[in-house]
Amino acid sequence: MLVAALACTGCPQPATGDDPSPSDGLTPASWTVALQSDTDVGAFLSVWGSAPDDVWAVGGQVSSVMDPGTGAAYRRVDGDWAPADVPAGTPLLNWVHGTRSRVWVVGNAGAALYRDADSWVDTDTPTEVPLWGCWVVADDDVWAVGGDTFDDEAEPVLIHWDGTSWTNHPMPTLDGRNPAAMFKVWAAATDDVWAVGDVGVIVHYDGQSWSQVLSGTGNDLISLWGIGPDEVVAVGGRSIGTIARWDGSTWTTEEVGRFAGLNGIWMDPSGDAALAGNIGGAGIVFASGFETELEDSGAGVQVLHGIYGFDNGERIAVGGSLDRSPPYVGIIVETE
Repeated sequence: MLVAALACTGCPQPATGDDPSPSDGLTPASWTVALQSDTDVGAFLSVWGSAPDDVWAVGGQVSSVMDPGTGAAYRRVDGDWAPADVPAGTPLLNWVHGTRSRVWVVGNAGAALYRDADSWVDTDTPTEVPLWGCWVVADDDVWAVGGDTFDDEAEPVLIHWDGTSWTNHPMPTLDGRNPAAMFKVWAAATDDVWAVGDVGVIVHYDGQSWSQVLSGTGNDLISLWGIGPDEVVAVGGRSIGTIARWDGSTWTTEEVGRFAGLNGIWMDPSGDAALAGNIGGAGIVFASGFETELEDSGAGVQVLHGIYGFDNGERIAVGGSLDRSPPYVGIIVETE
């Protein structure tokens, strides 16, 4: 199982939690368990914050893998996690991303909601399949991706929000691979958007249309992050960690056996990236290469599904018992 207009093309912006100023990079850290949730809440699938003192974690519970489920959200304000209300009937939430002024969440059954101030607004999407990820470029420029991984005939979903409504975008012609879903999306700019999904498929949007760019792997790619148009990293692999790097012209991919599958990534402005994966997997992949270092996340055998960080070095990872049959329990771990 499984995100204010940009001031300049390709520049990561503070509104998405990135700081374009130089960073000393990531160093291995000690982790602690910040929150454990029971079956009344479920698992956490994604974490994001506009600042260290305002962080969101979303997920929820399902009765079976085919169930749309019930969404849940927690919010960390000034260091303390507490439940946050979501509208009644909200299904399982798979991803959270936003700006300082607006938080977006997407989930099962085509759910896409945003929060202005203290109110949620439910938007109508042109799909009923799960939306696995979204990325907010601006309040009137949001991408969401998804698909039904249980339907072999399913078509992946690429949709765009223009500030008023969602529009379907067709998948481009592919090299013979037939992904059922695209899992995550990331943008350097309005005309520089990437999405990754099943069987290693990567597609790119240039402001006019989507096209495939070969990834070099057939392993599922679950998530991606970048710090500019020439430095993007994608991760995946269901049983062996897979890391793919974009250098501005080519994707290069390696399998990293020390990770039993990777699900989440967040990239520091230095180019170092924090990783989250199966069996409590956490670590760092260092800039411009494939050298990795493991960390003890404190999550035990729980799956870590999402990770996020800040330029002060702090990282937060979320997950739960996602490798087992529901009902799920959840966990949030933080660097100390």
